[in-house]
Amino acid sequence: VIKQYTIQDTYRFNGNVVPSVGFPYRHDGEVAAIKWRSASDEKKYYSQQNVCEDFFGLDQFIPGNDILLVEGEMDALSWLSCKLPKDLTVMSIPNGAPAKVRDEKVSPKEDKKFRYLWRAKEQLDSAKRILLCFDADKPGLVLKDEIIRRLGNGKDIWTVDLGGFKDTSEAFTEKGEAYLIDKLECAAPLPTVGLYGVEEFQSEFTKLYEDGQIKGVAPGIPSLDKLIQIVPGMVTVVTGFPSSGKSDLIDQICLNLARNHGWKTVYSSFEKPPSLHLAQLSQKLVDMPFFEGPSTRMTREQRDWACEFCQEHFLFMDHTRQGPTTIDGILEVASKAVMRMGCRVLVIDPYNHLEMPTHDKETDAISKMLTSVQQWCRMADAHCFFIAHPTKLAPDRRSQKKVLVTGHDIAGSAAWFAKADIGLTAWRHPQDSEPPEAHVWKVRWSWLGRQGFCQLDFDRSTGRWSDHVREIVDGAYWDL
Repeated sequence: VIKQYTIQDTYRFNGNVVPSVGFPYRHDGEVAAIKWRSASDEKKYYSQQNVCEDFFGLDQFIPGNDILLVEGEMDALSWLSCKLPKDLTVMSIPNGAPAKVRDEKVSPKEDKKFRYLWRAKEQLDSAKRILLCFDADKPGLVLKDEIIRRLGNGKDIWTVDLGGFKDTSEAFTEKGEAYLIDKLECAAPLPTVGLYGVEEFQSEFTKLYEDGQIKGVAPGIPSLDKLIQIVPGMVTVVTGFPSSGKSDLIDQICLNLARNHGWKTVYSSFEKPPSLHLAQLSQKLVDMPFFEGPSTRMTREQRDWACEFCQEHFLFMDHTRQGPTTIDGILEVASKAVMRMGCRVLVIDPYNHLEMPTHDKETDAISKMLTSVQQWCRMADAHCFFIAHPTKLAPDRRSQKKVLVTGHDIAGSAAWFAKADIGLTAWRHPQDSEPPEAHVWKVRWSWLGRQGFCQLDFDRSTGRWSDHVREIVDGAYWDL
């Protein structure tokens, strides 16, 4: 095993040449990078040549094999020292468990570390089963949850319990080969659909008691922050009359989530070509117009900086290049965005461009569609903003001075209201006689926020949304 998977040599660590072990990472049969560690117990040195971008052991994979994923090269060698089934390939992640954990989840700053999953997508898709055996500490548990989230519930994923040992190397040293083989044979599949006992939820139940409800993040506009929180695993239905600014408002929220929390978004926007959409996001980010006009436009340096920021935080489904037009297709591509970049937001804009099944009544088709989106959000631990236009209003409502639309006014089904976790409407007054407003018409859980509305400001030159600023003059409020 040592001869096949390592290099025995000397290596220079900060000027010290010592006997060392190298772990070669191969790509297309060639050594692409090497991790080095000193072979002496007196003082430990670590270094590497080039960047390790793929799984350690990926070059050994045979299509159709099971894959056993572990957390380090020494754990991989421990398993490989055992008499394993011929249809099992052992691979180690290249960069260890995430160092930064927030609320027992991977920090968005660590998202780049998971690119090895996307690079090995072909092998992971080919595997019959994927078995996970990571360290039994907090980073290892968070790593396991993140790998499961990114691979999705369509894979046959199993977990190997080492029975209280910190990692495979420790278990192998203390108990030997027979112990590891026994634990491998006792691997348990992740629960799929069906009935579960209380023990399946006991840790979540205890965490609710100790820590309280799940904490969301703010949309990034102070007055709207007081009304709602954005939580992964849920769906926000967004509506409003044409040209009310609903798509622009969601763009602003997604940009705020990226800047303030590092969240990444994947867009399925049927009405916006990606290049134009990128221009709109850029001018919100820079706070200067993208195009020539009466106001000074952004510089090329600002344009390039905004493009780099968007490249880190946004992905686009291009419907001018045969992007998906069914909900199943959109969710499949969105799952790839979760795997590739760790996206936590999906925007579908708008509903009326989707292809719907013709064999169902419209109300039933919409209900099934929203159920699929809800299930995907929970599985992917992501939030979906689903934008839908309202139906034509009855004459008696059109005659009202101020007409607000909710989920009940979206065409096709009452499910738009019933299945929304959060309901949001963007409203513009006729002739812009007053500031635009954001109305929250549904909040499923009280800890997520409350119903209400707030006034906002919209900068036409940049497309930025912000709080509506008011100033007290002689004891009265005046709009600025």
